[in-house]
Amino acid sequence: MSLNVKFTVAVIAVVVIGFTASSYFFSTQPISTDWMFDKSAYIQKIDACLESHSFGDISINSFGKSFVENLKQQAEASQSEEEIKAIVDRLYEITSCEP
Repeated sequence: MSLNVKFTVAVIAVVVIGFTASSYFFSTQPISTDWMFDKSAYIQKIDACLESHSFGDISINSFGKSFVENLKQQAEASQSEEEIKAIVDRLYEITSCEP
């Protein structure tokens, strides 16, 4: 056997063994969806509160607007649904926005 044939057989064997092992592993383990959550609904609530604190580019309360913008940035960077829910709860506690 030449070197090219041995290399080709080795590559095919690695691919088949790797695919078989990964399909077995993923078929026995349930896929976790903890990392998948929809931030858009929560960010829309924050945007609605931000809009209620301003008329276009003019803000009613600059402190409130900057606070809500800061919470929006925190919500966009959040990693879990519990974290973003805590941010929205804090928004409703501190501002005059309603859920």
